[in-house]
Amino acid sequence: MQVAPRAIRDGLLIREATRLDAHAVARILKEGADHGLVARSDEVDPGACSRQIEFARAATNSLVVVATIPAGDDDEVVGLLTLEGAPLLRLYDVARLNMAVTPSHHGKGVGRALVQYATECADASGQIRKIELLTRANNERAIRLFTKLGFNEEGRLRARLRRDDGTYLDDVCMARFKP
Repeated sequence: MQVAPRAIRDGLLIREATRLDAHAVARILKEGADHGLVARSDEVDPGACSRQIEFARAATNSLVVVATIPAGDDDEVVGLLTLEGAPLLRLYDVARLNMAVTPSHHGKGVGRALVQYATECADASGQIRKIELLTRANNERAIRLFTKLGFNEEGRLRARLRRDDGTYLDDVCMARFKP
């Protein structure tokens, strides 16, 4: 998909991710371990993040972007979003959205900006008809955000995520169709 950098506000910039962002992406995923993104921080590998970035960049129906803010001589990556298009022709117009924002930037509009940017890119590409995502049932903030941005609940995957205390969480399946 075509990706053009976009300045949002307060120095926030959304741009295409590169392999050089892999360590920052891994850091964000590790920071999100407490929020249910991964079970343990040692599950995240910068090498795997780098491969995912390169895979998405190579696919014409995928997108991987990061949100950055100025930090001294460099930019600090504070969020990431991937739209992973399916490789099968019958599903080529469906993409899976994954997003993470560093906890220190929750509630500051980074997630909203990333999702709006991704949906605009997907709509403009003419390749993506439907964007799907999963979010934890207890992540009320994310559910509210996705609902406001045009996503609807399509169902639930019951007891999908085992917590450290032995209890389970549902995942909420949500989707947005191109208007």
